[in-house]
Amino acid sequence: MENAASKGRAAGGAAPWWNLIVAMVRTGIFTYGGGPSVIPLMRHEAVRRYGWMADDEFGEIVALANALPGPIATKMAAYLGYRLKGAVGAAVAVVAHILPTSAAMVVLLGSLYALQHSAVVAGMIAAVKPVIVVMLAVMAYEFGAVASRGLGWRMALAAGVVAFLLLGPAGVHPALVVLAALLYGSVHLRVTDLIRTRRRGMAAHSEETAEPPGVGSGERPHPGAGPVDPPPEEGEERREPGTPKDRSSPESSSSGDGKEASLR
Repeated sequence: MENAASKGRAAGGAAPWWNLIVAMVRTGIFTYGGGPSVIPLMRHEAVRRYGWMADDEFGEIVALANALPGPIATKMAAYLGYRLKGAVGAAVAVVAHILPTSAAMVVLLGSLYALQHSAVVAGMIAAVKPVIVVMLAVMAYEFGAVASRGLGWRMALAAGVVAFLLLGPAGVHPALVVLAALLYGSVHLRVTDLIRTRRRGMAAHSEETAEPPGVGSGERPHPGAGPVDPPPEEGEERREPGTPKDRSSPESSSSGDGKEASLR
C-alpha cells in the first residue's frame, strides 16, 4: 500500500490541486443516505473521471476503511489526498469533503426543524434511496468481476456467500471479516500457484516417460520378429515376408540360353 501511495504521489504531482478539491466537494454535497453511499461517488471520481488509481486498489481502500473505526467518507478522502499530494493533500481533501455540508448545516439549521416533517423532503429522501442501492449493487458486481479474475469465479462466489453470512446473520464485526479475507487470500494464491506448478511438472514427466511410437504403423516391432525388409526399389515387385529372394539375373539367364544352343 505504501508503494502504491508513493507511485500515486509521483503521478499526482502533475495533477492540479483544483481537481482534488472539486472531486471532494462533489462527493460531499451529492452524498445521501450515510457513509456507504459515498463509495460509488468516490470511485467515479478517483477511478473513472481522473484515473488516479485502478479498481483493485480502490477495493483495497474500501476494505481497509471499513475495518478501521470512524466514518468511511473522511477516511477515503484522506487517503486519496495523501496518495496524490501527501499529508497536506490529505488535510485539504478532508476539509473539501466535509466543509460544504457542514457550512450548509450551520446556515440552514433554523429551517431544518421546519423541514424535517415536510412531505416533500421525506419524498425526496425516499426517492434517492433506491438509486443509492443500485449504485452500490453495480459497484459490488464490478468488484466481484475483478475478484473472480484473481480467485476464480467459484472461490469468489463462495467467499462472497461466506462474507454475507458472517456480516449479516452472524453479526461478525467487519474488521474481523476483512482480516480473515486478507489471511485467506495470501494463502490461497500461494497454494494455487503450488498446485499449478506440480501439475505442470507431472504432465511434463508423463510425457517424458511415455513409450515412443513405432515406425510407420505407430506400434513397436515384436521382440521375436525377424529383420524388417527394406522398402522395394523402383521397378521391383514387393515380396511377401519369408519368401526367398530370386537370385537370378538377366545375365545368368542369357548365359544359360547360350550353353543350350551350343549343345544343340
